[in-house]
Amino acid sequence: MLERSAAAFAIAGGTVLLAIAAITGVNVLLYLADLLAPGRLGIVRGYEDLVRLFVSAAVPMLFPYCQLRRGHVAVDLLAEHLPPPVRLGLERTGVALTAAIALFLAFWLAQGLLESRADGRIAGVLGWPEWPFFLPGLLSLLLWAAIAADQLRGGRR
Repeated sequence: MLERSAAAFAIAGGTVLLAIAAITGVNVLLYLADLLAPGRLGIVRGYEDLVRLFVSAAVPMLFPYCQLRRGHVAVDLLAEHLPPPVRLGLERTGVALTAAIALFLAFWLAQGLLESRADGRIAGVLGWPEWPFFLPGLLSLLLWAAIAADQLRGGRR
C-alpha cells in the first residue's frame, strides 16, 4: 500500500511539474511573439500564481517515493569506515529523524492551511483560494513519515 501510494504521488507530482514546464514554454513563446507583434497575444494570465501554487503542491509529492527508494542524499565520508552495527545505528537514527521532521513539517503545514483558509487568502492574479494547494503537500509529508516509520520497523523497502 505504501509503495503504490508513493508511486502514485510521484507520478502525479511529476505530471504537474511537466505541465508547469509546458506552460512555461507556451508563456515564453507568447512573450517572444509579443516582442515581435506587441499587443497581439500577451502572455499566460496569472502565470506566476499558477507556477507558485502548482510547484508548492507538486514538489513534496516526490519526497515519499524518494524515501521509499532511499534516494535522499547521504554523506558517508566517515561512516563507511565504521563497523556495520554503528553504520546501521546511524542509518536508523537518520530515518527516525526523517520521520520526525516530516511530521513536524506536516504539523506546521496543517497550521498554515488552516490559517490560509480562515484568512480567505487568494492568489493575486488568478483569484484562486490558496489553501487547497496545501493538501497535496500535507498528504505527501504524512506519507513520507509513514514510509520512514515502516523502514524503522524493518519494512522491506
